[in-house]
Amino acid sequence: MTALDVRELVSEAAAHYRDRPHAVVMLRECLERLEEPLRVGFVGTPGTGKSTLVSALAEWPTRALRDLELFDTPAPAEHVDATVRLVRHLEPDELAGARPVGGSAFARQSAVNSVLVLGRADEVGAGRIDALLTAKQLARRAWREDPNCAGFQGVIAVAGQLGYAGRALRDDEFAVLRALASVSRQELERHLLSVDSFVDDPFPVGVPPESRKHLVSRFGLYGVRLAITLIRTGCDSRLKLSAELVHRSGLGDLRDTLAGCFVARGEALKARTAVLRLESLLAAEPVPHGDRLAARVERFAAAAHDFRELRLIADIRGGRTALSGEIAEEAARLLGAQGLAPTERLGLAPDADPAEIHAGAESALVRWRHEAERADAAHAERAAARVIVRSVEGLLSLFVG
Repeated sequence: MTALDVRELVSEAAAHYRDRPHAVVMLRECLERLEEPLRVGFVGTPGTGKSTLVSALAEWPTRALRDLELFDTPAPAEHVDATVRLVRHLEPDELAGARPVGGSAFARQSAVNSVLVLGRADEVGAGRIDALLTAKQLARRAWREDPNCAGFQGVIAVAGQLGYAGRALRDDEFAVLRALASVSRQELERHLLSVDSFVDDPFPVGVPPESRKHLVSRFGLYGVRLAITLIRTGCDSRLKLSAELVHRSGLGDLRDTLAGCFVARGEALKARTAVLRLESLLAAEPVPHGDRLAARVERFAAAAHDFRELRLIADIRGGRTALSGEIAEEAARLLGAQGLAPTERLGLAPDADPAEIHAGAESALVRWRHEAERADAAHAERAAARVIVRSVEGLLSLFVG
């Protein structure tokens, strides 16, 4: 079922509910939303860094996120199409509370619209200089090993404050950080033990307390430590330091995940939201012939290959399939993990000619049909191969007619 089919379905539903103005208003809103940017809600308890992360991404002039509308929301809401859930710790209780929970069968089958973020990643390990590296390792392990993380499209460690400040690093801030980096490690270390000692203690260089206070408010004490270390090890310009702080913050990882999982599948995710709202309406307020509408909702769920692709990509990257190494990389690529264009799915040059694309798709189809029909493979392996076969068949259908 295409986006056009969903529009027709919602329009037909509006005709059935024409005597119920509130329902018609809601369904018309669903139709309007199909033409608007994808809405992504950032959900988490206070202190997880939601607002900072939303601001950092929303103000980032990047084409990858230009088709998203980002919201800081206290809880998952029906007005969002996808969700970024923030937690402060990767503890079982906190992860269980963040785990995506589907309502209807369709909601569960299509629950591919959530990413989990370990916010405040710079606090891991008491804020040691290797805190972000440790946080990223913990996030990868949780995604692979913790069943509470299985429903997410990714588990990403992000230090939002560091990324935000690094992206907007000013010349005067860099000058102060460089001055601090000129102080010997032994001398400076005792001033970096706490915010109070950094801001209030007399300093061996002429950096006034108000400048130090500004740095802490912008970067956090961990960010100040990291910036000084990076300057000492080669980031000798504002642009170099800015790029390295953003890279280490995990902000780019989150941007790429949102672009790959949400932006690329935006039409399907918006259609999913509309169908879920219609399904809820049909359950709450039945109407004559509503069973025909419900049957079409079920067909949408059955035909939504985008959701099967996203779920399998997450399972492959989360280590929850038997696929590994190069074959896993090929599978994820064919499913659209690196882009939805035929050349991106097949790993070809952007200017590849149609004959090369067709030959590549035919070759992939033969390989994965063999995997789907292997008698010695487990059922789950064959089922995964069948999803990939369907994706490749979709590529070949472009050449029909």
